[in-house]
Amino acid sequence: MWIFYEDKYWNFILDKTIVFSFDKSGYKRHKSKFERDLSQKDLTGKISLVTGGTSGIGGEVAQELSRLGSKVFVTGRNEQKGKSFKENNLNLNFHSLDMANWSRLKDFCNKSNCFDYIVLNAGNMPDSLLLNDFSVEHQCASQLIGHYYLIYMLKKFGKINQHARIIWVSSGGMYLKKLDLDSLFHNQKYEKISTYSNVKRAQVTLVEELSRQERWKNVQVFSMHPGWVGTYGLKEALPMFFSLMKNRLRDMKEGADTIIWLLLTENSLTSGSFYFDRKIVSPYLSKNYNPTREQRIALMNKINNYKEKFF
Repeated sequence: MWIFYEDKYWNFILDKTIVFSFDKSGYKRHKSKFERDLSQKDLTGKISLVTGGTSGIGGEVAQELSRLGSKVFVTGRNEQKGKSFKENNLNLNFHSLDMANWSRLKDFCNKSNCFDYIVLNAGNMPDSLLLNDFSVEHQCASQLIGHYYLIYMLKKFGKINQHARIIWVSSGGMYLKKLDLDSLFHNQKYEKISTYSNVKRAQVTLVEELSRQERWKNVQVFSMHPGWVGTYGLKEALPMFFSLMKNRLRDMKEGADTIIWLLLTENSLTSGSFYFDRKIVSPYLSKNYNPTREQRIALMNKINNYKEKFF
């Protein structure tokens, strides 16, 4: 009995360090508790959508879904990169799409297939302030509002199948950030890391709110974070952190694992929840990080106001 509890408390302590939870050693430790191997699932007849799906975690997710038999549609901003990715993978279709360019979303959704699995993964961190056509900061316009409009329009056009699963790929970086609505949409004091964390915090809040809406009752929507993964995006955004931690960073397969699990597991899942390494975790360091009811209403009102103006 002592050995059992000693192991339990030791894991608790390691998880509290963050470093030994979000890194590769954390994944390997958590993996020992995983219950099922999903690598032999048959997804023939299933249709998937992965935004930002030509490289990194999104690319790994797209390749795995394709390998299991799903027809996969991937989006990205780099058409040359997308075509190359398509040529090297079976069952894959590429669409050039910038999630901050809202004018193209409606046409894409209207002409698309009906999806069983949707992974909202696209994201980048411009070095300086960049605005879309509606004067919304680019990270917010693409990763938050653009992704919401994508699934909203797909649902409106009947392109999301009943019991579909929608995964928002957030980041552990949002843990140290409280939701800041004042800088979320228009940020004149732009700093890419702080902006990224704020947008990722807003994603988690949005998912919690969507799960309560009647519109989404026939699908399941989740947010998650993949831990610290050695992506090109991380290397470009945080070169010093990448250099310091590169031997401890998770690989793409490890980063994609919880996304694949959320899409395919037969375990009972809680829509609106935040997941890490195949289990529900709190997205809040303390209750002070949990947005107030007023902040949540303001966030939804702001997003819906843009939707009404555009659509």
